[in-house]
Amino acid sequence: MDSKDLEADEPSKEDSSSDDFEKTELTPLEAFKRNVEGDQSPFPEVAACVNNTDDPTTIVNTFRAWFLTTVFVIVFAGANQFFGLRYPSLSLNYVVAQLLVFPIGRAWEKLPRWRVPLGKYSFDINPGRFTIKEHALITICVNISAGTAYGQGALVSIISPVYWNNDFGAGFSFLFLMTSQMFGFGLAGLARRWLVYPAALIWPTTLSSTVLFRALHEKQEKTPANGWTLSRYRFFGYFTIFAFVLFWFPDYIWTSLSTFAFITWIVPQNQIVNTLFGMNSGLGMLPLSIDWTQVNQAGNPLVTPFYITCNAFATVVIFYLFLSPILYYTNVWNSAYLPLLSSATFDNTGASYNISKVVDSKLDFVLEKYEQYSPMYISMSYSLTYALSFAAVTAIVVHTYLYNGAEIWAKWKNARHGGEDVHKRLMNQYKEVPDWWYLALTVVVLGLGILTTTYWDTQLPAWGFIVVCFGMGVFLIVPEGILEGTTNQRIFLNIITELIAGYAWPGKAIANMMVKVYGYNSVKHGMDFAQDLKLGQYMKIPPRVLFVGQVYASILASATQTGVLRWMIGNIPDLCKPTNTQRFTCNGAKVVYNASLIWGTIGPQRMFQLGQIYTAQMFFFLIGPVVTIAVYLLYRRYPHSWLRYVNVPIFFNAAGQIPPANTTQYSLWFIVGFIFNYYIRKRAFDWWKRYNYLLQAAMDTGTALATIIIFFALSYNGIQLKWWGNTVGSNTADAKGTPWLTVPKGSHFGPGPGEF
Repeated sequence: MDSKDLEADEPSKEDSSSDDFEKTELTPLEAFKRNVEGDQSPFPEVAACVNNTDDPTTIVNTFRAWFLTTVFVIVFAGANQFFGLRYPSLSLNYVVAQLLVFPIGRAWEKLPRWRVPLGKYSFDINPGRFTIKEHALITICVNISAGTAYGQGALVSIISPVYWNNDFGAGFSFLFLMTSQMFGFGLAGLARRWLVYPAALIWPTTLSSTVLFRALHEKQEKTPANGWTLSRYRFFGYFTIFAFVLFWFPDYIWTSLSTFAFITWIVPQNQIVNTLFGMNSGLGMLPLSIDWTQVNQAGNPLVTPFYITCNAFATVVIFYLFLSPILYYTNVWNSAYLPLLSSATFDNTGASYNISKVVDSKLDFVLEKYEQYSPMYISMSYSLTYALSFAAVTAIVVHTYLYNGAEIWAKWKNARHGGEDVHKRLMNQYKEVPDWWYLALTVVVLGLGILTTTYWDTQLPAWGFIVVCFGMGVFLIVPEGILEGTTNQRIFLNIITELIAGYAWPGKAIANMMVKVYGYNSVKHGMDFAQDLKLGQYMKIPPRVLFVGQVYASILASATQTGVLRWMIGNIPDLCKPTNTQRFTCNGAKVVYNASLIWGTIGPQRMFQLGQIYTAQMFFFLIGPVVTIAVYLLYRRYPHSWLRYVNVPIFFNAAGQIPPANTTQYSLWFIVGFIFNYYIRKRAFDWWKRYNYLLQAAMDTGTALATIIIFFALSYNGIQLKWWGNTVGSNTADAKGTPWLTVPKGSHFGPGPGEF
C-alpha cells in the first residue's frame, strides 16, 4: 500500500477546525466541560468504538448466557488458581474468554428450540441467535471474577506449612477470597454518578472490548479509511494471527529478542554498560524488543491517551534515566553496593536479607538480633519508586480537589449535572440498580470481612479493618476512579497499605497482609467493578441483570478457587516447596510472605523514620501536594499552555512498576503510543478511529493464545529449546546483578553491629 494512503484526505475549510479539534486529546478538566447532549459521543474514541443506538428487545437474560457464564467462570477461576501457584505461571484473561465464548454461542444456535415449562419462569434452552449483549454479559462476569485473586498470595502464605502455617480451614479461605474481591463493589456502585455516568470518564480500556464485540457481531463498514477498506473483522483476524506467530519468537524460539540488550552481549562483564543497557538489573536504555508483553508491561499503549504516556515517560527520563545513575554511582544510600535495579532486599554485605537472623523460632521480631545483624537496604530504583509512590498518594487527593472538586460537589447535589450523553440516555429505559442494593452489599461484605478477620486470629482488630481498610476505599475510590476513568492509569496503593499497617500494628505480619489485601482491593477491585459497569453501559446491558451477574460470578469464582486450593493442599506433595517436582513453588505467595516479614515483622519505622537510611523518602508525602498546587496555579495563570497536559499524580506514579519493570518497557510504551495516538491520529484520523483500539485487542488476543499454547504444549512438559539465541544473555553482569562496588570478605558497608 502506498504511504500516501495513510495520509488523511485534505479537509474542507468548514470541516478543518472541527477535525483538528477531534484529533486533539482532551484533558479531564476539558472533557468535563464538553457538551454531551448530541446524538453521538463528543469524544471521538468513544464515537468510533461504541454504538450510539440500542435495541431494547435484544435478549440478554437467557439460560444460555447464565449457563456459559457459570461454565467459563468455573473453568477460568479454577485454571487461574491452579496454574497461579506454578512457575512459570499461566493466567487466562478475559480476552481469551471473549474470543472463545463467541463460537460456542453461535454453535448453541443450532440446538433444538426446547422450552422448559415452569409457568412464569419458563425459558428456552435455545432462545435463538446469540446476541452481542449475551456475549458482553458473559465476558464481563468472567473479567470481574475469574482472574487470579489479589488475595491468593496472602492466603497461601498464611495457610501453607512452608510459610506461616496457620491453616484456618476452608471457611476462612472462602470468606477471605470472596470478601476481599467484593470489598469495593458496593462503594463503586454508590459512586456511579462520579465514576460511571459522566461521559468524560470514558474508561479507555473498555473501548478495545467494545470494538471487538462489534467486529464479531455487527455488519462491517466498507467505506475506505485513509485508503484501507479492510473490515474490522478481517483486520482483527489478520493481526491476531500476526501477534500469535510473532510471540513464539521472543517467548520460545529466540528468547533474547524479548530483552534485546545486545550491547551487554558484546561486553558481558562491563558493569557500567550492563547497568545502563541491561534489562535484568539494568536500566535498559536501548529500547529494542519484538515482545508485545514488554510493550504492554507499562500499560496498554494504544488505549492510553498520549499526553498521559508523556507524563509517565517524563518521570522515567528525569528520575530513572538521568537521576538514578548519578545517585547510584555516587553511592547515595550505599546503593552502589547493590544492583541499580532490583525489587529484592539486601543486608550490609550486599547479600539477600536473611529474615531468619532477626526473628525467633515463632517468627517474632527480636530487636537484639536485628541490631547485631544489619539494617535492610533496597536498590536505588526501588528507593526512587517508594519516594514517588508516597508523593502520588497525597498528590491525587489534592489534585482531585483542585481540578475536580467543583464537579464532584455538583454531582453530589445532582447526579445529572453536566448532562447525560447518548449512552447514558439510552440506558434510562432500563431499571437502574437502587442505591440501597449497593448499600446492602457493602454492609454484608463489610460484616463478613469483620467476621473473617476477627473470628480467626489474623491479628487485625475490627476497628482497624473498618478505619483503615474500609476507610481507604471510602476516601480514595472517587479520586482514583476519576483518574483511571480519564487517563487509564491508577495509583499503586500496595506500598502505602503496608506502610500504614507497619506503623499501626508493628510486629504483626499477618495483620499487615490483611490490611494490604483489603485496603488495596477496596479501591483496586472497586475500580475494576466500575470499569465493567461502564462497559455494561456501552453495551446497553440492563443494570440489574449485570449487577446480579457480577455478584453471582464473584461468589462462584471464590468457591471454585477455594475448592481448587484445598484440593491442591491435600493432593500435591511438597506444595510451595522449592523442591516440588511439578514446579508448584508458589512464587507469588513467597513474595507476599517476604513482604509481610519486611513490613510487618521488621516494620517501616526501621527504614523510613527520622534517623534511618531512607528518611528522605518520607518528605515526598509533602512534595506531592506542593508540586500539585504549584502546577495548578501555573495552569490557572497560563490555561492554554502545555501545562494543561501535566497530571501530577500520573507523573509521580506512572513509573511505579519499576522495578521489576525497567525503562525499556516504558520507552517502548512511549514509542508505540507516539506512533498510533499522536502521529497516526494526526495524519490518518479515519484509520485511527476504525482500527486503533481493535489493534490493541488483536495483539492482546494473539499473544494470549500463543502464551496458552506454548505453556501447555512446551513449558508445562519441560520442553526447552537450547541454543545461543536463548542463552546469550545468561552470563552477563546484568543477569548476575553485579553491583558497582563490592564488599571485601568479612567486611560490611554502612553502620555495623550495634551502630544502628
